[in-house]
Amino acid sequence: MGAVHFELDDHVATITLDNPDKHNAVDAPMRDALAAALHRVEAEDDIRAAIIRGVGESFCAGGSIDGYLSQGTFGPGAVPLPKIPRPWPAKKPYIAAMSGHAYGGGFALALACDLRVAGRGAQMGPTGLKMGAVQGAQTITRLTRLIGESRATEILLLSRRVGGEEAAALGLVQAVTDDAQVYDHALGWARSIARFSPWTVQQTKRLIGAVQDLPFDEAVAEEDRINAESYTRPDALEGFTAFTEKRRPVF
Repeated sequence: MGAVHFELDDHVATITLDNPDKHNAVDAPMRDALAAALHRVEAEDDIRAAIIRGVGESFCAGGSIDGYLSQGTFGPGAVPLPKIPRPWPAKKPYIAAMSGHAYGGGFALALACDLRVAGRGAQMGPTGLKMGAVQGAQTITRLTRLIGESRATEILLLSRRVGGEEAAALGLVQAVTDDAQVYDHALGWARSIARFSPWTVQQTKRLIGAVQDLPFDEAVAEEDRINAESYTRPDALEGFTAFTEKRRPVF
């Protein structure tokens, strides 16, 4: 049986999947604990960014297949497959610190994060076709939008694993680093985000998602509306005042 650990330091939450003997595959107790951790991130104002990682040499190998089989989730008359909780919908930014394996549902978990940093030795990709199933958990939708139809088609139809360096070249992850430095790199990102105004970070994240589905004129209008509102908030007064006083703003 695995576990999920939660740490909070200086506005940054770290959610750690701990089931190393199964490459951090998520079993039923871990699903509940992960859902609770994600809820806590969203509910607590003191938390401004979150990192998801795995212990040992894996990020997450997906769901616990043994557990799924014991619950009768495959074949005729199967009960619905329990999903690995993902940070979606979510108002706060999440960073996937991807060391080692990120397959199947673990790959989907990483794709649901806003930022991804991978180790050079990382391996990631879908597994559905290898198991006789259509890849789900938003993987097809997210991967296609992220790297384009042609590249996503090749990875999905071949059920192909992608290494850290290739993932960076494809734009599948935003950074690749030495395996031992993955978490520190993610933590650096999270601490940078945590120094900004929480409202402006959340609105920026919302706009990034929303404007993709709007006609250009509507997208620009929505961006302009939020931009104008931001200047009327106390955070803008603090930010611009701090700039003139040559100090770091306190949000």
